[in-house]
Amino acid sequence: MDEMREKSGKEQQGEIEKIDLIEFLRSFQYGIKKMWWLVLVLALIFGLNSYIKARKNYTPVYTASATVAVTTIDGSPAYQNNASAQQMADVFPYILTSGVLKDVVAKDMKLDSVPGSISVKAEEGTNMLTISVSGTNAELSYKTLKSVIKNYPEVAQFVLGNTTLKILDETGVPDDTTKQGVISSSWKRGALKGAIIGLVILFLYVLTRRTVKTGKEIKTHLNLVDLGTLPEVHVKKRNKESFYNSVNVLNKRIPQGYLEAFRKVGIKVMKQMEEEEFKTLLVTSSVPEEGKTAFSVNLAIIEAKLGKNVILVDCDMRRPSVAKAMNQEGEFPGLQAVLQGKVKISEAMTTIELEKCPGSLQILYGKTTEGSSSDLLESKQMERLISILKKKADLVIFDTAPSEMLADAPVLARYLDAAVYVIRYDYAKMRQIRMGVENISMSGIHMLGYVLNRDRSTGGGYGYGYGYYGRYRYGRYGRYGRYGGYRHYSRYEKQFDEPEEETGAVNQKEVFTETKEN
Repeated sequence: MDEMREKSGKEQQGEIEKIDLIEFLRSFQYGIKKMWWLVLVLALIFGLNSYIKARKNYTPVYTASATVAVTTIDGSPAYQNNASAQQMADVFPYILTSGVLKDVVAKDMKLDSVPGSISVKAEEGTNMLTISVSGTNAELSYKTLKSVIKNYPEVAQFVLGNTTLKILDETGVPDDTTKQGVISSSWKRGALKGAIIGLVILFLYVLTRRTVKTGKEIKTHLNLVDLGTLPEVHVKKRNKESFYNSVNVLNKRIPQGYLEAFRKVGIKVMKQMEEEEFKTLLVTSSVPEEGKTAFSVNLAIIEAKLGKNVILVDCDMRRPSVAKAMNQEGEFPGLQAVLQGKVKISEAMTTIELEKCPGSLQILYGKTTEGSSSDLLESKQMERLISILKKKADLVIFDTAPSEMLADAPVLARYLDAAVYVIRYDYAKMRQIRMGVENISMSGIHMLGYVLNRDRSTGGGYGYGYGYYGRYRYGRYGRYGRYGGYRHYSRYEKQFDEPEEETGAVNQKEVFTETKEN
C-alpha cells in the first residue's frame, strides 16, 4: 500500500512539473510573440556594432600561394617523390619552429625577420605541395613566397635529402580577398550574439515574472470561488470605428465564444446575488488594465438583457473609463458632482437603449477628480446615494479603482453587499492579488469570487487583432462624456427622478431626497 501511495505521489508530482513546464513554454512563446522586437533590436544593435568595429579595425591580409611539384635531383621513382612531398609537409612545422627557414628567407630578402606567416599543405596521393604566405603587404608576401620556394629545399635536405621544387601554378601578387568574408562573418556573429542575449533576457523575464496563470494557483493561495474564465479577445484598432476597438458585448464583432463565456459568468454571479438577496456589487482588480471596467460594463448589459433593472456607477474618479467603454463622448456631471450636491441623480444618469432588452440599464458616468476620492466615497452622501440606487434597481454595479493600489475600493466596500475580483491572466503577481483581496475582505463585504480574464491558456483566445480600449496609466487622466444617441428618457428614468423645485436651485439635501413610497 505504501509503495502504491509513493508511486501515486511521484506520478502526481511529475504531472505538476509537466504542467508547469508546458505553462512556462506557452508563456515563453507568448513572450516571443509580444516582444520579438526586443530580440530584433538587440540583434541589429550588436550586428551593426560588430560591422562598424570590423570595418574600422580591419587589417588587410594578402595571401600569396603556389602549387609546386617535389622532384628528386637523381630522378627517383614517382612514388618516392610522393613520399617526399608528404614528408616535407609533415616536417615543415618543425623546420619553422627551429627558425632556420625563417632566418634563411629573411637573410635572402635582406630583412630582419620574415614579413608574414608561412604554411604548407601536401596534396594527398601526389607529389605536389601548396605553399602559402600571408601578410599585410601584397608584394612582400609574394616575394616571401618566392624566397621560400627557393630556399626550402636547402633547409629540408638535411631531413629529406636532395629535392627540388618545380612551380606548377602561382597566384602572383595577391589581392585582398578576405575583407568581405571577415566583415560579413563579423556582423553575423554580432547579430547572433544580440539575438541570443535577447532570448536570454526574455527567458529570465518569463522565469522571474511570477504572475498568476491558472485557477489552481489562485485556489492554493486564496479562498475564493471560481466564477468562470473569460478568453482573451483580439480586436483590430480602427481610428474611425472606436467602438469596434472595445471588448463590449454590444460590439457585433465580438466572437460568440466570448459571449457564451460571459453569459455563464453573468448567470453565476446573478444566481449568488439572488440567493443572498444582494443588490449592490463592487467590481475591482489588483492593478490597472486587468479588464475590470470591461467586465463591469458587460455584466451590466448582460444582466439587463436577462431582465434585470441595472444601474452601473463609475467610481474610479482617477481614471473614469466606463464612458469610453460605452463609446460615449462629451461631458458628464460625474459621480463627484452628485456627491457634492451640484446635480440631481436623475440629471447625472444616462439611460442606455438596448435592443430586445426586457430589463433596463442606466449608467452614472464618472469624471476625473482632483484630490482625495476616498473622502468622497466614504462620505455620508455616498452612503445615502447607495441607499437610493438600491431602491431604483435590481442590481447596482460599482466599477472601482484597483484595490491593491488605492483605498477607494476598500472604503466603498463597507457600504456594499458583494464583490467580484477580476484577475487578468499572466498579468498581476500573487502578492498583489493577495494584498488586493485582503484590502477588500477587511471591510466585511461578501466576496462572490474571482473571474480569470483574458485567458490565453486555451490557445490564445478569440478574435482578429489586439485591443481592450488601449493602454492607460494612473496619473494620466482622460475626459469622456455624453454621446447624444444614447441619451434617452424612458419610463425607467421617470421612475428614478427626484422632486425638483421650480427655482432650479440645487442643494445637497435636494439631491438625496427620496420619493416616499406608500
